[in-house]
Amino acid sequence: MMRTLVVCLAAAGFVVASEPDGAGLQPGVMPAAFKTGGPNCVTLPDWEVHEYNEDFYILRESGCIDAEKPFLYLIFGQQKALLEDTGVGKVQVVPIVMDLLAKWAKKKNHAPVSLVVIHSHGHGDHTAGDPQFQGLPNVQFIAAKPEEIQKAAGIPAWPADLGKIDLGGRIIDVIPIPGHNDASIALYDRLTGNLMTGDSLYPGRLYVPQAEIPTYAASAKRLADFVRDPSHPIAHVLGTHIEQTQTANLDYKRGTTYQPQEHVLELTRAHVLELEAAFKKMDGKPEKIVYPEFSVVPRIPNAPSPPDIQAGDGLGLEAGVLPGAWKTGGPNCLTVPDWQVHEYNQDFYILRESGCIHFEKPFLYLIFGQDKALLEDTGAGDVQTAPFVVDLLAKWAKKKNHAPVSLIVIHSHAHGDHTAGDKQFQALSGVQFIAAKPDDISKATGIATWPTSLGQVDLGGRIIDIIPIPGHNDASITLYDRRTGNLMTGDSLYPGRLSVSEADLPAFTASAQRLADFVETHPIAHVLGTHIEQTKTPYLDYPRATTYQPNEHSLDLTRASVLELNAAFISMGGKLQKIALPDFTVVPRNPPPATPPASTGASN
Repeated sequence: MMRTLVVCLAAAGFVVASEPDGAGLQPGVMPAAFKTGGPNCVTLPDWEVHEYNEDFYILRESGCIDAEKPFLYLIFGQQKALLEDTGVGKVQVVPIVMDLLAKWAKKKNHAPVSLVVIHSHGHGDHTAGDPQFQGLPNVQFIAAKPEEIQKAAGIPAWPADLGKIDLGGRIIDVIPIPGHNDASIALYDRLTGNLMTGDSLYPGRLYVPQAEIPTYAASAKRLADFVRDPSHPIAHVLGTHIEQTQTANLDYKRGTTYQPQEHVLELTRAHVLELEAAFKKMDGKPEKIVYPEFSVVPRIPNAPSPPDIQAGDGLGLEAGVLPGAWKTGGPNCLTVPDWQVHEYNQDFYILRESGCIHFEKPFLYLIFGQDKALLEDTGAGDVQTAPFVVDLLAKWAKKKNHAPVSLIVIHSHAHGDHTAGDKQFQALSGVQFIAAKPDDISKATGIATWPTSLGQVDLGGRIIDIIPIPGHNDASITLYDRRTGNLMTGDSLYPGRLSVSEADLPAFTASAQRLADFVETHPIAHVLGTHIEQTKTPYLDYPRATTYQPNEHSLDLTRASVLELNAAFISMGGKLQKIALPDFTVVPRNPPPATPPASTGASN
């Protein structure tokens, strides 16, 4: 019945168009992973080249050549190409770049273009290949010196002003961001929205000399101001190294060449805001700041860093693994299970209801303690949830050789696509059922004053914090698992459309601030919502009622996304408006019609 209903919804005109439209940016594809430096160096090329799109290329120097394994960027315009950085210099870089220039011209049936060489900053692992380019014909070489960059890019005053380089039908903005190095810059490609931040922001250790902390802080603010400008949509933030692992708050030690579990290259617009927040937190003091995707590491005079420095140690959180992709709702519903289960770790499970059952395809979370398990939400559609969850409880007990545990059912909020399975659990014995009502949540979790106080649920050796965040719904809450650092934000923050009504704007604004304050004092691994509506293309979501989403965004957002959500509400100044961001969109919710359509049980 529900599978028929999904089709009928679309036919009846309930398919709502995408909210953002890609922000007018040229799309591209980021690789799932790059090669690093092994395990067998015989099989690795000196240079790995990835085509983001036909006019934007990412080069990586092999870790078998140098442990820094830096990234270079090659961007084509109609008259010129721009190369950022020249590598570590232990192998030839000119032949690979010139070969790419020739292949690009041949592929595009275009006349050869000249080359502009610029640098993210002046350190040797980014400039050692310079002599190979200096003196070559048709190459404009810009040395990694503030005065040289200023002259070439037309920067009136360093570092306060912007400059630009015109490649012919393609403008690259040049943003001075000294701090890591006196010649540090960021490049912004207006066509793709890619922001290249050098060693000033990347997944790893961001080094800052103690004396340059104020300079770096000012640059972080200037960069944040740049991305806050709506005329600068950001697709990806691309640095020049990867040192971070896939485990939040954990980096590879310096000198590591083979990094089989390394973080992806790209960061997000939200991380630029997080970098600014890190320096605000430092307040001029040489304090190491460890965040899930990067660390800020002050360099103290006369105190050399260990050669195998590691900034983050995981912060004591239990690690887990998120899936690369989920099934959605097709293309063949016969092969899609009603429920998918992913084991994040042996005590934390993520469930997804099939889009073949209901187009909302919500996520549920099942967390085990020594005495109890907690289930967040009960699902959306005409399918059995309770027997499936009870079976997982039994399998967990058997696998762990543990006595059966009782179950607590709680909800992210009260909308029907998260509560439709409630009656199945209310009918079970040994289940503590907490209704999606502020009074019931407060009583069950010990919240003294709703929504400004916190509550908690003790599962036996595992505390789940309960954070009231009304706005999307009056009963909206966030769950924080202290063991994993996972923050479950329901429909208040996920990759997709976050709907808010005019009447609820003050409440949602206050909740976003409260959530931002919470992550400031608690280690966060992942931010996990209850839907995915976003595509992998920044600023582009699937229309509502889409069941099959083959190119959907990952489920997880980041700690930085919480800051970005808060910044979005602050920017409204109390006036509700749509704000499209790369990974989610805040969408004004229209008042309900006088005669609402037949209920689908869904309201995200």
